[in-house]
Amino acid sequence: MNVKLGISTGFTIKRWAHPADWVRLVKEELGLDIIQFSFDQIDPRSTNEFITKYCDLVRYECDKNNVTLHSTFTGLSIYSHNLLYHPLLEGRLDGIDWFEKAFAVTQRLGCNATGGPFGGMDIATFLNKNNENSIIQANAEESLINLLKKAKKYGVMDFYWEATPVEREGSITIKDTKDFIEKINDLAGEEAATFSLCFDVGHTTNPILSKDDRNPYQWIESLYDHIPIIHLQQTDGRLDRHWAFTEQNNKIGTINPTKLFDSLEKTKKDEVILLLEIGHPFEQDDKLVLKEMKDSVDYWKTALSNKVYI
Repeated sequence: MNVKLGISTGFTIKRWAHPADWVRLVKEELGLDIIQFSFDQIDPRSTNEFITKYCDLVRYECDKNNVTLHSTFTGLSIYSHNLLYHPLLEGRLDGIDWFEKAFAVTQRLGCNATGGPFGGMDIATFLNKNNENSIIQANAEESLINLLKKAKKYGVMDFYWEATPVEREGSITIKDTKDFIEKINDLAGEEAATFSLCFDVGHTTNPILSKDDRNPYQWIESLYDHIPIIHLQQTDGRLDRHWAFTEQNNKIGTINPTKLFDSLEKTKKDEVILLLEIGHPFEQDDKLVLKEMKDSVDYWKTALSNKVYI
């Protein structure tokens, strides 16, 4: 099995804003050469001048440092929006516009894949099971399918949907997630970007879930055909923590590399990409953030080398 380790730029937001800084940091200080670009770094609806300058710099720095920009991803800032599930039509149309702009920036960055959650219902809509809920759900699915078809026009061949632990944001069980992915791909057809799962190991924490559905390794074994990439974070299994893999966190954390590799080997997948997606409080000491990122990379590199994956 070919297992590759990379990282999301989510950890760099605000701290390392210039492409020259974060590309060098990932390559030289963390020793990684696969990056998933977070749209927390730049709003895809920024001015054309800013987008052109920024994308040109990213591509230049990645080429100079021999770093692969694997894909783009929604990020934390837009995740806070309802997007395709907004209760107002104008809000849903705005969500569609955001994704189209994200596709365009993805293309300008030289990537052929993007992903992330595509929205979440507000409480009132979610609780109105007989009317608004079903209408908004159907509308969101139709919009998603249309976006997947538009994505190919921007050279985007894959959309990595990230299921979250929040029931208002989509399916949270293994079965429902599998059914949803297959439904969207069937309806979208071959002319659309492939809809697959970016599985986050810390997203099986909803307390209403069954034992199997709370088990991240069971998700991998059950949905491996739909999982090309995995987001790595440490968590205590109670909340979506996005902790670093430090010695202290690993003592109480539920994510164990050996267990994850065992599950991957059961699937007999040819290849999977592991992407560290770690988040620190904005007020956290910058030097400590960098140290914990280095510790996390070393932790997974050691685990990979022990399995002869690298």
